[in-house]
Amino acid sequence: MDWSGEGNPWRVRATRLAYENPWLAIEENDVVHPDGSDGFYGVVRVRRIAVGVLPIDDEGFVYLVGQWRFPLGRYSWEMPEGGAEPGEDAEACARRELAEETGLRAAHLQEILCMDLSNSVTDERAVIFLATGLQSGLASPEPSERLKLLRCPFREALERAADGRISDAMTVAALLRAHHMAVEGSTPRALAAIVGR
Repeated sequence: MDWSGEGNPWRVRATRLAYENPWLAIEENDVVHPDGSDGFYGVVRVRRIAVGVLPIDDEGFVYLVGQWRFPLGRYSWEMPEGGAEPGEDAEACARRELAEETGLRAAHLQEILCMDLSNSVTDERAVIFLATGLQSGLASPEPSERLKLLRCPFREALERAADGRISDAMTVAALLRAHHMAVEGSTPRALAAIVGR
């Protein structure tokens, strides 16, 4: 099977900055499409790397955070997530977000997945970690966050991801990846016995 890619078939004639704020910039590109026709392509350039951390305790329970998501206009259950500032290490961001949103500290943090999010519109990247060896502490969410913490069995969270009740893309991917790792035997044996069932 040939997994090799091809070269860039797009040509950019001009790029303009249409809008920017501290989180993102929107650029407008005058382009030549791969078929040779003239066109336009808008791209959202995100300044931060999206970081998610899936905390699973020794009993096989996962910790999720609930909050109202303004762009969606609805409530969302998801793993602790945030954005790494330019130059900030993704693992350091994951530890910070885990502590801020849940109060948990992790003895072990393992990078399990890198993703491109909505790659037809934005260049936003995501890095996802698995957190184990958890110790509880006090949460300190940002003033703009009103969060609810839920500890639930991994299998229940996985089922909710599979049937769409959990719809946050990073959380769905993290739960599926953690389950796959457990089934393949690339998580600690005790965790694999609980998560991989």
